[in-house]
Amino acid sequence: MPATKRTIAVLDADSHVLEPDDVWTTYLEAKHRPAARKAFWREHRKGGVTFVVNGKAAKELPTPNLPRHAIWKPGMTPKRIGGMDLRKRHAPNPGASNAKARLKDMDAMGVRQALLYPTYFLEYFPIVDDAQAAAALARAYNRWLADFCRAAPRRLFPVAVLPWQDVELAIAEAQRVAQEGFKAALVRPINRNGRFFHQPYFRPLWGEMERLGLTLCIHPSSGPAAVEWETNAPFVERVSANMKIGHPVADLVANTMDSGVSLVAMMADGMMEKYPKLKTMFAHSGCAWLPVTLEKIETYLWLSQQADPVSLEPEHVYMGHTNAVTFDSCDGSVRRMHGLFKPIAAWGSRYPNQETGTAKEAVADLKKGGAPAATIARLMGGNARRVLAIPG
Repeated sequence: MPATKRTIAVLDADSHVLEPDDVWTTYLEAKHRPAARKAFWREHRKGGVTFVVNGKAAKELPTPNLPRHAIWKPGMTPKRIGGMDLRKRHAPNPGASNAKARLKDMDAMGVRQALLYPTYFLEYFPIVDDAQAAAALARAYNRWLADFCRAAPRRLFPVAVLPWQDVELAIAEAQRVAQEGFKAALVRPINRNGRFFHQPYFRPLWGEMERLGLTLCIHPSSGPAAVEWETNAPFVERVSANMKIGHPVADLVANTMDSGVSLVAMMADGMMEKYPKLKTMFAHSGCAWLPVTLEKIETYLWLSQQADPVSLEPEHVYMGHTNAVTFDSCDGSVRRMHGLFKPIAAWGSRYPNQETGTAKEAVADLKKGGAPAATIARLMGGNARRVLAIPG
């Protein structure tokens, strides 16, 4: 396959699939389909895809005629995507749902291996209320994704979804996917039903993931399905509307906000201290937020009275654990501070999202910043492999 450079084995630590009908019509067990039709169901209306969540029509992702979450193909530029006619319906990239097409795109991008996150199961699944239906849907998605990755098991690596609605069901699915060979499981940082993932309710799951060796991948979503007290994207879009900006802007800032809140919660709770072997990866938020957030956490930990004392050196805790944070192809913070991010940053393309970048672009940007070859190799694959326990 084409390579960015012979000595760089690129691993894309932030890529996505677009879930097809088969997840619901084939992989979901028949006995659970009646409940799933109310809990989380995919439907085709007016020539497009819509979803039912908790018995109601879910809010669509922005600009439904242009699937910005899956529009990019090799060779596309931001200028070309920005000039697309929003009055016409544009088809998503086939590589989002078809493994063979995806592998061709990976070759064109200079990517040897890729970690695969969901799209619809990232946006809608976390707000499902029915825990039993959620468990069945998680199994269906994970089974479909496992089959997808079997097209090239040394190149494609699935990230599992877990039914966070019930911690015991989540533990059971974590155990099942670990036996299937999954390396990671996803949590979307969302305050659903008064629970955030750092809280004591979920501690048995963290202990089990630590035992299983599953990496916890913290990946926000900037869509409209959740409400303001659950995640930052709806608030950002309301402010945008009041300011009359004229287009969605949550993608620009909401993911960083969600990731920052997550790290604050984890450090204030002492989550990494309680589970020192639990590996984590923050995805789809860039890297610039991380150092300033760690700095501010330290200040406020010193200022706060702690009922459950934790380390007052959060940067030492974070850097001392097996963690990673993803960056995209033009992340200026990594280019300028590659020495700081050398141990923890992992490149991710965001494929097939509208802002997808290639490995070639990322390497060129790092070289522009003067990053040594050994550092580039770590940033473009080595760090992700270490955190995910994936061979090169």
